[in-house]
Amino acid sequence: MSFAQEVKREIITNDYTIEALKAELYGIIKLKSEYIIANKSFNLEIVTTSLSLSRRIVALFIKVYGINLDLAYKNRNNLDKRKLYYLVLRDCVDVLLDLDLIDEDLNIIDKVSNKYIDNPEAVLRGMFLAKGSVNDPHKSNYHLEIACDYQEEVDYIIAVLDKFGISGHMITRKNRLVVYVKKSEQIGDFLKIIGATNTLFHYENERIKRDLNNVVNRVLNCDIANSDRTQLASLRQLKHIKFIEENMGYGNLTNRIMEVIILRTSHPDSSLNELSELSEETIGRYLSKSHINHCLREIDELAIKLGYKEGN
Repeated sequence: MSFAQEVKREIITNDYTIEALKAELYGIIKLKSEYIIANKSFNLEIVTTSLSLSRRIVALFIKVYGINLDLAYKNRNNLDKRKLYYLVLRDCVDVLLDLDLIDEDLNIIDKVSNKYIDNPEAVLRGMFLAKGSVNDPHKSNYHLEIACDYQEEVDYIIAVLDKFGISGHMITRKNRLVVYVKKSEQIGDFLKIIGATNTLFHYENERIKRDLNNVVNRVLNCDIANSDRTQLASLRQLKHIKFIEENMGYGNLTNRIMEVIILRTSHPDSSLNELSELSEETIGRYLSKSHINHCLREIDELAIKLGYKEGN
């Protein structure tokens, strides 16, 4: 079972008020249904490959309106192999009016209703059940999305997300409008809003472990890079010291330069911090990191002045 399926499985098993269930049903129908008008009657059809969603829709109609839907399915011959479930509600004008999906003149209402202003999280939950998905934080990038057919639906979802402090964005994919959220913390907030508490704990646990691993890897990479830089700098300095010895000797060098030469040649793999810590033990007095660094720069400059070239 995918992580998105786990989220959906949890939120359909929670207890909600009748008004919240009605708002959830509205969200599902808004994104998932088709209207069939024939012989002056309104029929509602929902097609899905999800058995759990089919059961949820049937349960919602029973709990909210006390009515059953016609349910049928057919097998598919493509590679998917999942069944197609058909849910049909016949002569449903009264239900559609009550849900605010059509007006008194039996016109379909395109905009998202203001009737559910007190239950936006329930509408959002229904929309996520209908056409939402979320990546497993353990396996892939953080990503949550809800697919829509109309701009009005996109605008509604983004507005509700914004109300809860979540930044939703829209992209077009295969002639579909898709609202998505990328920030890991905000995906966690979304799961909390729609009632997926248990999967939220799993999500946060995986997110924390993943973020910690990323931090550790960055630190290790930084340490490796710093170590590489230290070794390259030390190798360059040792070459310069050897070049000075061969072309000029140490007789005319100041005591402070000689101290750093002794320190560097005694500890060829040490960083500046380590050289500073080892200075008192090596030459009998403490040298600061900045002092050592300044002297090493003077050694580099002297070697170049004497004619040192890379590759020597």
